[in-house]
Amino acid sequence: MNLFATVSFLSLAALYAVLCVMLLINWRRDLAGALLILACAISAAWALVFAAQASGKPIADIQLFVIGVLRAGTWLSFLLALLDRAGVSRWVVGIVLSIWLAALVAGVVSPSSTGLGGLVIVLCGLFLIEQLYRNTPRESRHVWNALALGLGGMFVYDLVLYSQAVAFGVFDSATWSARGAVNILFVPLIAMTARRIPESGFDIFVSRHIVFYFTSVASVGIYLALMAAGSYLLIIYGGTWGELARVVFVAAGTVVLLVLLVSERVRAYLKVFINKHFFRNKYDYREEWLRLISTMAGFDDGSAREVVIRAMAQIVGSQGGWLWAVDDRDGEYRLLASFRVPDLIQAIDAQDPIIAFINRSGWLIDLEEYRHEPQLYGDLVLSDWAGKTENAWLIVPLMFRQKLLGLVMLTKAPALFDLNYEDRDLLKTVGNHLAVHLAQEQSDTRLAEAQQFEAYNRLTAFLMHDLNNLIAQQSLIIQNAEKHKRKPEFVDDAIRTIANSVSRMKRVMSRLRRRDATGQVRPTELRFLVSAAADRCAEYEPVPVLDPGPPGLRIEFDAEQFTTVLSHLIKNAQDATPPDGTVSVRVVERNNRVAVEIQDSGCGMSAKFIREHLFKPFDSTKGSQGMGIGAYQAREFVRSIGGELSVESEESRGTKVTLTVPLA
Repeated sequence: MNLFATVSFLSLAALYAVLCVMLLINWRRDLAGALLILACAISAAWALVFAAQASGKPIADIQLFVIGVLRAGTWLSFLLALLDRAGVSRWVVGIVLSIWLAALVAGVVSPSSTGLGGLVIVLCGLFLIEQLYRNTPRESRHVWNALALGLGGMFVYDLVLYSQAVAFGVFDSATWSARGAVNILFVPLIAMTARRIPESGFDIFVSRHIVFYFTSVASVGIYLALMAAGSYLLIIYGGTWGELARVVFVAAGTVVLLVLLVSERVRAYLKVFINKHFFRNKYDYREEWLRLISTMAGFDDGSAREVVIRAMAQIVGSQGGWLWAVDDRDGEYRLLASFRVPDLIQAIDAQDPIIAFINRSGWLIDLEEYRHEPQLYGDLVLSDWAGKTENAWLIVPLMFRQKLLGLVMLTKAPALFDLNYEDRDLLKTVGNHLAVHLAQEQSDTRLAEAQQFEAYNRLTAFLMHDLNNLIAQQSLIIQNAEKHKRKPEFVDDAIRTIANSVSRMKRVMSRLRRRDATGQVRPTELRFLVSAAADRCAEYEPVPVLDPGPPGLRIEFDAEQFTTVLSHLIKNAQDATPPDGTVSVRVVERNNRVAVEIQDSGCGMSAKFIREHLFKPFDSTKGSQGMGIGAYQAREFVRSIGGELSVESEESRGTKVTLTVPLA
């Protein structure tokens, strides 16, 4: 017991000495700061004296009492200086100092009254803390939380010690020996008090991580101490079952402690409590910005999509979310990524109420706040994709050059809390920063596509040059064919074949030279085009099963190009399906529009592949046999005629491609 007391008092003296040095370095010549430095210095000396006494050094009780009263007096002076700032009447100062001086004199004159004198002094300390709270505006009382827990805890512990001495005529040895260890818990709180006091002049850095882990370790220590006390009581009062009950109690308590230590919810609540009650600024912005930069540096394959969600979610402790970004071609906000949650709505209309509200106000939307106080958001009516999504919490705008580039919707954090102005400002600032990275990624993608199209155009130019040479050569053969018409019949066949190839190559050249993508436009019955596309693919397996739909469904755009697009989609379905599988083509009329459904039982595709690769130009899964532009061209052609191409697929279950176009 003596060794424990000696070590704990020495550790306490070292902590007070370090705090005293830090305060001296940062002191800016104010009275409250000077009294705080003096109180820390006297407390360090007090701890050294008690460490010497615990180690067996002969120190008189009156000396211990005097150093204890001096320690309490400096803390009382510090509190009185704070009360003077708060405008408390000076008579309070006179009364408290008179009581302190009377207790000191009484203890020196009559050593038997030391317990009563100490009790009166600690009651004065608690009274001053209460007065400080009472005379502080309600909105500013959070500043004094650390002071109440630090100095208040120190005075309360001394209150218990002196109360026992007054009641029983002697100090309790266990409470006396544990005094140093208990006071160690209050030093970090006193350090935070120095930082949070308005106009104190101190600018001491106290790491949130140190406070968090110190608080965690202290809490575990208190928990283990309570378990030990409970075990001791069970042995004393448990009778014959005492030892068995102690074992069960310790085992159960250990399990509970382990559950609490590994619980993310408990850690999240502890962090929220510390941030809310002990720090002037909720966030350590240096730490937050370094973490954001580290997260953004973790791009995978140059994509900022999931990283954007993860960087936003880690600020508020969210578990995941969704990211939508604007599509420049139609203005819709398309789902780019989801993080730890299933995919949600694939596209949000530019006229959606939430999009319009954010564009108008630039606000972050707290869905929990909206459900309780919708009037705060004016006339906003939540869309189903946000209002009815389970676990949705925050919608954070990504603004770029005063325009809404995208938005992130986050799920609820394990420890849900009310957002204040600091949370909102940080989230919006990070959102603007992430929008720059997202815009950069989109610009890089467009530049890469433009470079690939430029290479493709050069390839087309080379192809036209080669085709011209072939046409010239074969035209010459045709021109000279008259000279050789009396030769064997196979020459006639060769001439007819060459003539046919010349005709076909001219058509290709005409198509390549034409600037617009449309050919001859006239009303055409759709079933004929679908049948022609199926016939082109009939030589491959599995042979497509055709349902051409009812007669009379007519379209009015380039029939040849439409047939080519259908052929490409059917051939893709055949490539993805084994020979014993099925590929079906069905025509269905829907509200003055017609849909061509191409369904297969092949390998299927993941949602991520469809979103990020299927329609990406020059991103082919066929290796050197494909250019990766077919699906992209098909979709762009369908969009150019006012239609839409959609894909539904599931891995190992097959794919359904629906091509919807307007009727003539």
